[in-house]
Amino acid sequence: MRELLNEPLFRHGYWRVGGPLERLVVVETAAELAALVDVRLVLGNGSNLLIPDAGLTGTTVRFGGEFRGLEVLRDGPGDVVLRAGAGLLNAVLLARLDRLGLGGLGCLAGVPGTIGGAVAMNAGTALGELADCLVAVAGVDGQRIERGMLPMHYRHGGLPDGFIVAAAELRASRVGLDVERMRIADHLARRKATQPLDLPSCGSVFKNPAGHHAGRLIESVGLKGWRSGAAEISERHANFIVNHGGAASLDVMSCIRTAFGRVLQQTGVALVPEVQVFGEWPPELWPLLPPPA
Repeated sequence: MRELLNEPLFRHGYWRVGGPLERLVVVETAAELAALVDVRLVLGNGSNLLIPDAGLTGTTVRFGGEFRGLEVLRDGPGDVVLRAGAGLLNAVLLARLDRLGLGGLGCLAGVPGTIGGAVAMNAGTALGELADCLVAVAGVDGQRIERGMLPMHYRHGGLPDGFIVAAAELRASRVGLDVERMRIADHLARRKATQPLDLPSCGSVFKNPAGHHAGRLIESVGLKGWRSGAAEISERHANFIVNHGGAASLDVMSCIRTAFGRVLQQTGVALVPEVQVFGEWPPELWPLLPPPA
């Protein structure tokens, strides 16, 4: 177990913003995690997180060691099941599967972050979502929940409150690998052509509302290129907020709040954030509250 005090989030988060984490603990085993009694946040890879410039009090945990493992539980002709640790990076998982001659998890291609975060958010792309290949999820307390018991839906993992993912059991495949590789290549090429991948961001800021695309709604109200400090609602894709260098967390939050408010005012659609927000914020900025029914 390794402990860092007052560790700036901007060193870890994809946005490259955020104040100090009062106590960041990297745990290698479930026993080390169990010894911590005041965990406020499991950091994952920091790819979808925003905290204030003032930082976050309490203990933040990051997974290492056994939480980054991968093992094959079953390997039958038509039934390959893996156990992936919650701290394993999605990109690392896909690379290891490719070396093993396995596929079936192309839904995670280009998705930043870790398996634990992917389960919690039911991560996915146009190629599918994690719910399609999840068998079960294991908690750090030893609890195991079958996929059928989780009310998963678009960008929602359905985990019980307070549940911390230790590992996920995932169904893989040895069939159709060449087709999957071509689909992944096409998906990544489209992503590179349409998204501002050259600047720090958290990916999509808002979920796509039913029947709409969040980026198109934000673009429709004239916010492409709108800035607060060095944070910008991207001119390439309006559902991305990018850091041009030196942005503050407050700048990013101002972009989020402006997009939410103007889309609600002009279209009546209340966008729902995909980004995870923690800490204390001015009430006029967070939380985002739609008008009362």
